[in-house]
Amino acid sequence: MMPPTERVATSSVGLGMLAMTALYAPVLQAQNVAPVNRVIERLQEDAPAIGTFSRRPADGLDFTVIDAQYGEFDVAAIRQVLAAMRADDEPPGVAPIVRIPREARDAPRAIVTQLLDLGVFGVMFPDIETPAQAMTAVRAMRLTPAAGAENAAPAGQRETSPGFGSAPGYWGLSADEYRAVADVWPLEPAGKLIAMLQIESMTGIERLDEILDVPGIGVIFLGPTDLAASVGADGPDAPQVEALVQRVLAACRARDVACGYPIVARTRDDADRETARRVREGFTVLAVMTTAR
Repeated sequence: MMPPTERVATSSVGLGMLAMTALYAPVLQAQNVAPVNRVIERLQEDAPAIGTFSRRPADGLDFTVIDAQYGEFDVAAIRQVLAAMRADDEPPGVAPIVRIPREARDAPRAIVTQLLDLGVFGVMFPDIETPAQAMTAVRAMRLTPAAGAENAAPAGQRETSPGFGSAPGYWGLSADEYRAVADVWPLEPAGKLIAMLQIESMTGIERLDEILDVPGIGVIFLGPTDLAASVGADGPDAPQVEALVQRVLAACRARDVACGYPIVARTRDDADRETARRVREGFTVLAVMTTAR
């Protein structure tokens, strides 16, 4: 993946607003409504979710990945980004996703709990290579069942702080309302959280079928730059890498799991053309960036 300093948000596919009649207005005013995770919403509509890697996302995007993979993990800085994404005390319209440090890949629970308690809508896990790592990722995002309750496997291991931290307030919900929707989609159809697992090595590709067996994966997201390094190819656009990209896409489509890809282009027009091409191929989650060269 590209260093964060090279990333700038570009274009997106807009979402239509649903008009509500006066008949339903009193009902909506009388209850808190969970925020819309636009990645989930778009995938449920069989439409592509378009976002970027940025800490200052443009309006109109479906998601932004706040990249915490590099450098020291700074939860206070992420909190500031999340606060800036709210307007008029409403939950953000652009779904905030945080990519965690690679060194937390095998034991992500503590960091994931911190992030979810801040109110993020999803977590991106870098360089997943085994089904055990995939299982650990999903479990870290799921709440431990309440006493006497059961939930679908994999069982949750998310450490629950009192009141789930600031997440319910960030979402505009009570603690009980938050608990009802704080699960991973599509494993829990009502869930508002999404787990994005990155495939960035030949090892991950070779074990992709086993990884896809893990319930609760929302998106498989490719890392073509690191994949190129993994196989000794000359950059992410090398034919060898593209063949592996298409192999991952085909496996995801066969299993009905959303597949994501990062687009890096020199101009907005180039980004739009490449986005349209990847959508035609079947990618459904695209992080679009332009780089000045």
